[in-house]
Amino acid sequence: MVALPVMASQATHPNLDDLQRRVAKAKSLLILDHPFFGSAVSRRNIKYVDSVPTAAMSATGQIYMNPAWCDPLTVRQLMFLLAHEAMHYMFAHALRRGARDARAWNIACDKVINDLLIDAKVGDFIDGGVHLDNARLHSAEELYDRDDADDGNGGGSGNGGIGDDIGDPCDDGGVPLDESQRAAMEAQAKIETIQSAKAAKATGKLPAGVERIIEEMLNVKTPWHEKLERYMQSKVRDGYSWARPNRRFVGDAVYLPGVDYTPRMGELVIAVDTSGSLSQRDIEYFNAHINRILHTCLPEKLTVVYCDAAIAGTAEYVPDDLPIQIRPVGGGGTSFRPVFEWLHNYEGDVEVLVYLTDGYGDQHLLDDSSSFDTVWLTTGNADFPFGDVIEFDADV
Repeated sequence: MVALPVMASQATHPNLDDLQRRVAKAKSLLILDHPFFGSAVSRRNIKYVDSVPTAAMSATGQIYMNPAWCDPLTVRQLMFLLAHEAMHYMFAHALRRGARDARAWNIACDKVINDLLIDAKVGDFIDGGVHLDNARLHSAEELYDRDDADDGNGGGSGNGGIGDDIGDPCDDGGVPLDESQRAAMEAQAKIETIQSAKAAKATGKLPAGVERIIEEMLNVKTPWHEKLERYMQSKVRDGYSWARPNRRFVGDAVYLPGVDYTPRMGELVIAVDTSGSLSQRDIEYFNAHINRILHTCLPEKLTVVYCDAAIAGTAEYVPDDLPIQIRPVGGGGTSFRPVFEWLHNYEGDVEVLVYLTDGYGDQHLLDDSSSFDTVWLTTGNADFPFGDVIEFDADV
């Protein structure tokens, strides 16, 4: 989102031939002086269209440029712009958005890319784009802040730009990509990124920031909280909600689902093993990450159940109560059965149970007769008779 307001002085009918000539020069300079970014840009097609306000990158790797907006840019600014859009594809930003707010996600991704380009001295930064010092040292997921969708300032200099330049996770015809297509496209983007890095490294011109990112790609170990977040994002529902009935028909005693423009998941239960096997450090790490995930997925209701050999307490929350703070109570032996018995008698409509435990208990006595999904987030034993298992590591 390296975007500027469209000023009245900008040409409404730019000379497209001249713009294409300057874009070609910008590409050549990238290849000569910044081969990693030059290679990334050279792999992408460019379409000049009026349908985007500034410039944009589709999930499939198509660059779009608005001629009227791009025409006043210098060659060095075009270098920055082209590299910026190419990085959105190389880092698979469209495919990684999930249920996050599109504008806030766009700003988080821009923070990473723009700081990377500025540090590598690629062209000239375009005034109006978002910038946060040292953002290149973080992932977009770490920098994502839902509040950026409202104020747009992104926590750094600049106003976040005008418009969004990351396309939706769709094919070129606008059809949403399924999981297998997303995985294939993300793998292809990773391959192209690594190939471009190898070519740049051979010339001795691979920026240190890029080399660090490539190293992470080659030695990837997905953190537990990213696995949990992806799982919970898959449970986020569409924009229809019975909790907010369509008021047009309520007067006629007809109840139809209304439109809730905030994507959210159903009711969530978090069970916490309080037998003393979880350290305070584990709980603190879990608190930090689960609150970020909850802000993204917005469950309709959250109930925390504390259990050792018996239920030791419960706490209920709604989205307005976030952030939550888990404070374990108890300290006896470990039994998982009380939580499932509690859920069996619970009158709510639970969608997902996340059980934080060390995994040492009586799970062999459980049967999978529940109507909800179960995620075992374990710090130790990973042997469970049903459900999805995510191994918790506070250092990852």
